[in-house]
Amino acid sequence: MVTKEQRQVLIEEARRELARRTMRDFVLYVDDNYQMNWHHRLLCDYLDKLACKEIRRLMVFMPPRHGKSELVSRKFPAFLLGRNPDTSIISCSYSADLASRMNRDVQRLIDSEKYAELFPQSHLFGKNIRSTAKGSFLRNSDIFEIVNHRGTYRSSGVGGGITGMGGEYIIIDDPVKNREDADSATMREKVYDWYTSTLYTRLEKDGCILLTLTRWHEDDLAGKLLKAAQEGADQWTILELPAVCEYPPKPYD
Repeated sequence: MVTKEQRQVLIEEARRELARRTMRDFVLYVDDNYQMNWHHRLLCDYLDKLACKEIRRLMVFMPPRHGKSELVSRKFPAFLLGRNPDTSIISCSYSADLASRMNRDVQRLIDSEKYAELFPQSHLFGKNIRSTAKGSFLRNSDIFEIVNHRGTYRSSGVGGGITGMGGEYIIIDDPVKNREDADSATMREKVYDWYTSTLYTRLEKDGCILLTLTRWHEDDLAGKLLKAAQEGADQWTILELPAVCEYPPKPYD
């Protein structure tokens, strides 16, 4: 007969196993304070498909302050590196400072006790260094490496240089800061040129791209890429969650 203590152990192990498999369960396991709404669950389902490479090009359209960065830029990279400590990630946002802050948030999550319970093979070097030496691994606000594995995470601001590494997963979280930048034709063209001439060239074979943003302008990076898709370029899966619903939504549990 199973005792109450044994039942609790089994339940906890089942929670951990689910957290290793799906983004939804991972987020709820590592963050006790996270309040998951239906749109977060939906986004997690799409991220699971990207993690398994059922889809390789994903655009997520959401308004500001609805939790997209928490999932896309903080939790998802840690989830990917836990599932595969040999994967490589390049993560970008509109400024180098914001990208570095996201980098540090990912590191803090990987350093947490709950993360170690799920993925003990994925851990970081204990000191901040800027050059490698025998037996040490990079860890700073621009790049970190998974100890004894090939896994890397590189952060960059849009427009910045990305040299010396490729990315199996490329994450772009809000390539422009606000509507003012989005309304600038010069800024929109600059972002697109950087994407095509710099960032895209770093994508590894069979790699995945995740673009998440607020649609301030029809001719933003997403608009340009979707126009290119009509002409035979990369085809994208789109998750659109507008602030104002202009059509009857489909129910989602």
